[in-house]
Amino acid sequence: MKILLLVFLLMVAVSSCSTTGVMEDLDATAKAYGIIVRWKNFETADLFAVSSIRDEFKKRVEEASNVVVADYRIINVEYDETMKKATVNAEISYYTLTSNRVRTLIDKQVWLYGEEKGSKHWRLMTLLPEFK
Repeated sequence: MKILLLVFLLMVAVSSCSTTGVMEDLDATAKAYGIIVRWKNFETADLFAVSSIRDEFKKRVEEASNVVVADYRIINVEYDETMKKATVNAEISYYTLTSNRVRTLIDKQVWLYGEEKGSKHWRLMTLLPEFK
């Protein structure tokens, strides 16, 4: 619960700070999302998703109920300034409760910067990865 509160406060600070640049906002948002995924708080992760994919995102969350994330690392970030769009590649190491084998996947996240409900912020345009 403390992590959820910390991430929420971070999101509010990022979205309300007008002097912070767009790239710094992306960095803070992607890191906050990573903390949530790392601690398997997938239900909270859907707050980062654009509203049009939230239902599908929630289905992925249900599918990942037996997943334990062992590590989460941002590998690289590609930023398109003209489109206000970014691609964040994160490496996620995880295992399932029915297996002791650690697996690793690359989560290619697409983020879009825009205005929603009167404030500008980054929104995740892609779903939680499929943990197979």
